[in-house]
Amino acid sequence: METLAWILVTAQLLTTAASAAHLTRRHRHDPAQLPRTIHRTAPFLLLTGVLPLAALLPIDALALLWGLWGVGYTAAALVYAAADTNRDLPRARAAARSRGTTAA
Repeated sequence: METLAWILVTAQLLTTAASAAHLTRRHRHDPAQLPRTIHRTAPFLLLTGVLPLAALLPIDALALLWGLWGVGYTAAALVYAAADTNRDLPRARAAARSRGTTAA
């Protein structure tokens, strides 16, 4: 069970890093599509943040494992918050207006 916990925490950290890179790239290249991308990546960030709890709670996990889970969960929240903030920047709003969509 501890191996499963390590795998899930590692998947959480990798998913968070991949989502951050994807959202950053999306914001630079196509700001009008950022809200749609945020809504697509948010479930993955939430799912990979909660899944390790199923493996961590029943075992006597190391403090390092709990710490990595906490770092991953906090990083996922920061990735979402940064993307949501970037959605409100003037460049993203102007791009959304020019395409006839809303930025919010």
